[in-house]
Amino acid sequence: MDKFVTIIGTIGFVLLVVALIIIIYAFIDLVKKRMRFRKFLSSTILFLILFGFGFAFTSLALFLHTFSRYIHEDRIGWIYAERIGDKIKMSFANEKNNDIKLFELSGDQWMVEGYIMRWSLSLRWLGAGSYYRIARFSGRSLTEETSKSSYEIAPENALWKFLLTQGKNIPFVDAAYGIAVFQYPSRDTFYLYINDTGFILKKH
Repeated sequence: MDKFVTIIGTIGFVLLVVALIIIIYAFIDLVKKRMRFRKFLSSTILFLILFGFGFAFTSLALFLHTFSRYIHEDRIGWIYAERIGDKIKMSFANEKNNDIKLFELSGDQWMVEGYIMRWSLSLRWLGAGSYYRIARFSGRSLTEETSKSSYEIAPENALWKFLLTQGKNIPFVDAAYGIAVFQYPSRDTFYLYINDTGFILKKH
């Protein structure tokens, strides 16, 4: 879609520039009395036609670009969870750094927890992706409020503590907060994605 959006946007921009050149030269010639008013009207009509098409193509490109940014999902890796006795055997492959973690959790469900920082709308529109970190995997109990167990991936550091507490005061930062998704152990492989709002789990 990015290539198509670029082509549409370029066509729209070129049409707008050509339309402006036509009307500027027509106006100059009219002022210098090198063009009759009837010919100036013809140039004005041509300008309106080209400007209309240019504006339409540019607007379409902007809409498609905004839509593509809205639906964009970046795959982080995959997760496999299997219940064996009272334990949940976990496998997590982080495709970003080619790292595989094998560990156990306790509980009825497993959960991925982390942090996300969203840039302002203008920067996201220009293509800036969300800044995120996977913090830990936890075992969730359906009857207890606290987690049954956890496996640390990356402990909270000074940077994320600063972003979570002071994010609203940082220029071009829209929000910074904790995120989490959870599932039941089911011998299924799930792909883990990140978008502008948080984690997404999709069954393979």
